[in-house]
Amino acid sequence: MLIKGNIHSPRRWLMGFLLGLLVMGALPQALAQSEQQIVVNIRNFTFETTQMPLQLHVPTVIYLKNSDEVRHDFGSLVFEGSHTRIETPMSISYGRGIGGVYIEPGGEVSIRFTIDRPGRYQFKCSIHEGMEGEILLMSAGAV
Repeated sequence: MLIKGNIHSPRRWLMGFLLGLLVMGALPQALAQSEQQIVVNIRNFTFETTQMPLQLHVPTVIYLKNSDEVRHDFGSLVFEGSHTRIETPMSISYGRGIGGVYIEPGGEVSIRFTIDRPGRYQFKCSIHEGMEGEILLMSAGAV
């Protein structure tokens, strides 16, 4: 049984651990290495995108989910020239020059990369005409 205020309680242990990281200077470094996220849900032949403001040179992950009952493609020039890693439950592909990924019905994919230049990056499904979306990354000086 845990007694409130006991030094061995999980909450107090976690607080002590985080305080130790902060004192050692590791917490700011760990937070700086976190990745920014873009969530794209494909539903009714539409890309529903949720994105926070993005920063240059920060690891980025796009989480894709195909909620439709047909296969879709997700391709973009944003991956051009950057090291890209595509992760699915059954496989991982990586390298430069990966243009996109096919997503089966009900499938989920994670695409990891780093954006090196500001701009508007369109993405589209090459299978279904007119199915498009956009990722917007503005440089700090443009805001």
